[in-house]
Amino acid sequence: MTILFLENTEHGSEYLFQNTSTMSFRKLKTLVVEDETAIRQELVNALNEIVDIEVIGEADSVEEAYNLVKSVPADLMFLDIKLIGGTAFDLLAQLKKEGIRIPPVVVNTGFRDFEFAQRIHNEFGQEVIAILKKPFYEDWEKHQADIIETVYNRIQENRLSTQPASRSKLLPIKDGRQLYMVNPDDVVLVRTASKGEGKSQLVFADDAIECQLSMAQLLDKLPHTFIQINRWEAINMDWVKMVDQSNKEVHLRNGESLLIGGAFYKTICNFLGV
Repeated sequence: MTILFLENTEHGSEYLFQNTSTMSFRKLKTLVVEDETAIRQELVNALNEIVDIEVIGEADSVEEAYNLVKSVPADLMFLDIKLIGGTAFDLLAQLKKEGIRIPPVVVNTGFRDFEFAQRIHNEFGQEVIAILKKPFYEDWEKHQADIIETVYNRIQENRLSTQPASRSKLLPIKDGRQLYMVNPDDVVLVRTASKGEGKSQLVFADDAIECQLSMAQLLDKLPHTFIQINRWEAINMDWVKMVDQSNKEVHLRNGESLLIGGAFYKTICNFLGV
């Protein structure tokens, strides 16, 4: 692998990277909109236990939710059907009519409102990524994993559509008091080294180094050939040997085989043109 090792100096790389030690894990900024206080608190508590999620706002009415979405950039919104002053349909329709960005939406619904929830999903198919039936604790781990994967993939799709096709050849990567100049072509994959601690690992054919940047921050710096395949790993597509479509696995030229998360599979296929 092509790596140039540099020792930090007081006036050199130490100054260049002085803020990287405070960079945090890329959490999904989440809004919770629910008119029943007890249910809203139950959902907020459950979400706060997930390392990928940070609840940044709550609302119980259409008006309050409208102002929240309009003023607070969010990655995800859990939205109840019935709200004070209207419904989820009313809220989404108003936001869409005014051209206000709607984050990916998970519609919360009871059994009686399920048909209405499906109507919302049909009308706002681009915005609504899932329908979550109450009570939330039924199959909660599977639901939250699917939702998180879907949102991360939405973020990735946006990155791929806006990221320049080419980047600087050598990428400066800091690990403690060491600075590496890394050739992205030599990086096989990037993975989260310490979940929730804002660190990642760059894996090469015969070596690996840890980095103080999160995986999301690294992907913003790496070329568009790096594609996230699950919540914890992103691969350099130039290192792909084979994609096992039956088992949804990707086999890399360094011998590793990795699972592709369900929400990321379509992006992988689109990138490969299959």
